[in-house]
Amino acid sequence: MKRHSNNEDSEPIVSSSRQAAPIIQSVNDEYSNGSAMRQEQEQCEITGEDQEDLGYTQTLMYGRYSRDLQQFAGDEARRLRKLAKLRKQEDKLRSKLLELENNEPSRLQNISSCVAQLVGDRLGKDWIFLSICGIIMALISFGMDEGIRLLFAFRFWLYEDISANPYVRYFVWVMPSVCIIVFTAFFVHHLAPQAAGCGIPEIKTILRGVTLKNYLTFKTLVAKVFGLTFTLGSGMPLGKEGPYVHIASIVANLLSKWSAPFRSIYQNESRNTEMLAAVCALGLGTCFASPIGGVLFSIEVTTTYFAVRNYWRGFFGCVVGAMSVRLIAVWFQGAKTVHAVYPTHFATEFPFDSRELVFFALTGALCGLLAAFFVWIHRHYVLFVRSNKTLNKFLQKNRYLYPGILALIISTLTFPLGTGQFIGGDLETEKQLSHLYSNFTWTSSDLNVEQSEIVSHWTTKYTSVFGNLICYTLFHFFFSIIGSTMAVPHGMFIPALKVGSGFGRLVGEFVAWTFPLGVRYGDCTSPILPAAYAIVGAAAFAGSVTRSIFVAVVIFEITGQIVFVVPVLVAVLVANSVASFLQPSMYDSVIQIKKLPYLPDLLYTNSGTYKKCVEDFMVRDVKYIWQGISYQKLKEVLRKNRKLRSLPLVESPENQILLGSVQRQELVKLIEEQIGREKRMEMAVRWRQEELKEQEASRRPSRFEVVPAQEALSRSQDILSSEHKSILKKSSLSLKEQSNDSLNDSDGNGEWRLRSAFQNVFKKPSDPQLDLESGSNEDLQPTMSASKRVQLCGDRVVDMSPEGKKQWEVDQLARPIDFRASTCCIDPSPFQLVERTSLLRVHSMFSMMGVNHAYVTRVGRLVGVVSLKELRQAIEDITSHRVDESAQKQPSDVKPLLAASSSDDGVNSTITSVNSMSCGLIVAQGNQDAHTNVSIDQAEEHLKAK
Repeated sequence: MKRHSNNEDSEPIVSSSRQAAPIIQSVNDEYSNGSAMRQEQEQCEITGEDQEDLGYTQTLMYGRYSRDLQQFAGDEARRLRKLAKLRKQEDKLRSKLLELENNEPSRLQNISSCVAQLVGDRLGKDWIFLSICGIIMALISFGMDEGIRLLFAFRFWLYEDISANPYVRYFVWVMPSVCIIVFTAFFVHHLAPQAAGCGIPEIKTILRGVTLKNYLTFKTLVAKVFGLTFTLGSGMPLGKEGPYVHIASIVANLLSKWSAPFRSIYQNESRNTEMLAAVCALGLGTCFASPIGGVLFSIEVTTTYFAVRNYWRGFFGCVVGAMSVRLIAVWFQGAKTVHAVYPTHFATEFPFDSRELVFFALTGALCGLLAAFFVWIHRHYVLFVRSNKTLNKFLQKNRYLYPGILALIISTLTFPLGTGQFIGGDLETEKQLSHLYSNFTWTSSDLNVEQSEIVSHWTTKYTSVFGNLICYTLFHFFFSIIGSTMAVPHGMFIPALKVGSGFGRLVGEFVAWTFPLGVRYGDCTSPILPAAYAIVGAAAFAGSVTRSIFVAVVIFEITGQIVFVVPVLVAVLVANSVASFLQPSMYDSVIQIKKLPYLPDLLYTNSGTYKKCVEDFMVRDVKYIWQGISYQKLKEVLRKNRKLRSLPLVESPENQILLGSVQRQELVKLIEEQIGREKRMEMAVRWRQEELKEQEASRRPSRFEVVPAQEALSRSQDILSSEHKSILKKSSLSLKEQSNDSLNDSDGNGEWRLRSAFQNVFKKPSDPQLDLESGSNEDLQPTMSASKRVQLCGDRVVDMSPEGKKQWEVDQLARPIDFRASTCCIDPSPFQLVERTSLLRVHSMFSMMGVNHAYVTRVGRLVGVVSLKELRQAIEDITSHRVDESAQKQPSDVKPLLAASSSDDGVNSTITSVNSMSCGLIVAQGNQDAHTNVSIDQAEEHLKAK
C-alpha cells in the first residue's frame, strides 16, 4: 500500500479477486478521502493558514490582542478533537483494507457459494422444512411414547410389588391416576388452556383462515406434549391422534417463525396455510406410522378444499415422519426390524367367503348407528354440563374436582381385581388392540399355551368371552365420552378404534360360534376369522365417527395387511352412509359446541342445495352509513351496533349505491379526531390568544413594570411577548386554570411545583377511547405528554369550561362527514353477491376465499348482507329438511333507518382475524352481522318477483 503525500491522493489497490475488488475499491476510496482530509488539516496546522490568530494588532508601541483568549482555546480544542477523530477513521479503514487483502476468497469458494445459492433457489426450502418437521415430530413421539411406557410400568409395579393386600393394591392403583390427572389439569390450565381437548376442530378453523389466539404458541406446545403424556400414562380411555396433529401444526408454525431460512413461509399467508395442511398429514403419519393415511386425513378432514400442488408436500412429510418413527423404534426401543404397529397374520389364499360380505355390511351398518349415537350422547352431555347453572358454577369454583372425580371412577372401574377383570383392565392399549386382532377364535376348544394366555385376559369365572367383550365395548363407549370432557389434552380416534374393535370382535365371535365349521361353498370351506370382523368394526366405527374414508387405509397400514380391503371398504361406506343421515362428525359437532367460525359441508345429493338462493336467507335490515352523514348520527349508529366490526358505506339513503366498507375502529378514530382532546385544546388556545390580543390592544402593559412572581402567576393578562424581555426570569410551571387558587399559599408553593413536575414527567398517557354511551369523551382522553401539550407562555394549559366544552362538542358533531376528503381508510371493493346466487356457489366462495361476510347488491344498490351465521343456518335448514319461511315473507312497510334488529344479539364474536382475498379484495375483520334498510320500491319489486 502506497503512502500518501501532501500533494497527491493514494492510488487504489486492485485485488486479483473479482468478487472482492469492488469492496476493496470502495474501502480504498473512503480511506483515501479520509487520509486526504487529515493531511489537509495537518498542512493547515503546520503552515498556520487555517488558524486564526488572537486578533493581534500592531500599534505604535507594543500592540494589542482584540480576541478573547478563552474563545481561542475552545476553538483550538475542537480542532484537535476533529483531527484525532480523522486519524481514528484512517486507522480503521487501513485495518479493514489489510483484512480484505489477507482473507481474499479463492475461486473454488466462489464457485461453491454460487452453486449452493443456485441449488437453494431452484429446489426451494419446502422439502427441507418438511424434513426437519418430520424429524422433530419423530423425536417428540419417541419421547412421549417412552414417558407413557414409564408411567404404565410405574403403575403396574406399584400394583404388583408393593403389597398383596387388595385394599393397598386398590389404593396404589387409583391414587397415581387421580394425582396425575389433577396435576395435568392444573398444569394445562395455568400454562396454556388452549392445549386442552383434541385440537383438530381448531386446526380446521385455522386452515379456513381464522386466527385463533395462542393456539400455535410455544406454551401450548409444552402443555400439549406433557399434558398428553401424563393423560395417557394415567390409564384414561383417551387417544392421541388429534393432539399429534395439533403438535405438528405448532412445530411447523414455530419453525417458520423462529428460523430465518423459513421465515418467508410464516410471512406468506397462502404458503403458511398450505404448510399447515401438509404438517397435519405429517402429524397423523407420525402417530400411526401411516404416510398414505396421513395424506388422506389431511385431504378429507382438515381442509375443505385441498390444493393439488400441496399433495407432494404432505406425502413427503408423512414418509419422513413415519420412517423416522419406525427407525427410532429399531434403534432405541429394541424392535428387530421395521414392522406394523399392530401386526396381523392372515392367510392370503382364501381370507373370506363372498357370502360373508353380508355380515361385513351388517357390521358396518350397526357401527354407523353406534357412531351416530356416540356423537349425539357426547354433544348432549357437554351441553348439559354447560347449561346446568348450578353444576357449571360448582365446577368453576372447584375446577380440579371434576377431573379428579372422573379419574377416581375410571381407575376404580379398571382395577384388575375388581370390575377391571371384565374389561381387560390389566392390559395396555397396544396389548388390548393386539389381542383383539389375534388370528384365532377365542371360543375354540383347542388352544395352545400362547392363545390360552390371551383368552385368559378376556374371560373370568363369572363371564365368558361374549360378556367381557360387551363390557369392554360399553365401558369404552361411555367413558371415552365422559373422559373427553376433562380439560386435558386428548384424542378420540384411539377410543373409537377400541369401541369398533370390541364390537367387531363380538360380532365375529358370534358368527364363528354360529358357524363353527365355517362357510361352505361347494367343496370349499371358508373358516370364520373373528379378527377380520374386529378390523372391519374398527374401521367402520372410527370412519363414521370422523366421517371419513382415510381410516380404512390407516387400518391397512397399522395391521400390515390388505387382504380384507373389500370388506373394510364396504363396511366403511355403509357406516358413513348411515351415520351421515343421523349426526355430523365428531369434529363438526365440537365446532358447533364451541361455536367456531367454520362452515359445515353441504350434502350435494339434496336438491334443496341447488334451489336455494341468496335472497332466501340474506339479512335485509342492514345498518349502513352514507356520504355526508353527521358525526352525531354516526355516533348513534356505532352505539346501537356495538358488535359490528365494519359498516357499509353508501352514496345516500335514497339510492343506496354501495361505495365501500369502513372498519369500526376507523370510524371511532374519525369521531375522536373531531371532538378529541387535542383538537379541543387547540381550539381553546386559539380562543385564548384572540382574547389576549383584544386585551393587549385595549391596554398594553408597561415595558419596565416589575411584578412579583405570585401576582404574575395569578394574573392571566400579564403575558409578555418574546421580544419584550423582562428583568425577572419566569419559573417554568405547568398548571391548569382550575388550580390557580392553590398558588396563593406561599408556604406550599415550592412543594407544589416539585410534585407537579414529577407528575408531568411520570404520568402515562392512556389509550384513546370514545365513550359512545354517555356522549362525552373527557374522562377517556389520553393525558398528553409535555412535548405534545398545547401550551401558552409560562407552560400554561388552557381548557374550556364544562359548559363551553359541551356546546363545542354539539357544534362539532352536527357537521357532516366528507369521507372522500377524510383520512379514514375505506375498502373500495368489498365482496359482493347478487340475489340469485345459489347456495352452493356461496358456500364454495366462502370456503375457498375465507370470506366472513358479503354484501348483496342489485345493480349496485345495497339490498342485503350474508355472513357466516346466515349461511350456516341455511345449510342446517337444508340438512334438516326445514324451509325458512321467514325468508319468503317480505316486509310490509318500510323499517326505520336505525331500527334495532334481533339478529344483532347472535353475532359470532369469536373471529379475531380476516383473510385477504385474491385480486386485491380487502375483507373486513370478524364475522359481522351488518344490516340494511329496504325501501318500499324494493319490497314491492321483490314481492312481484316472488
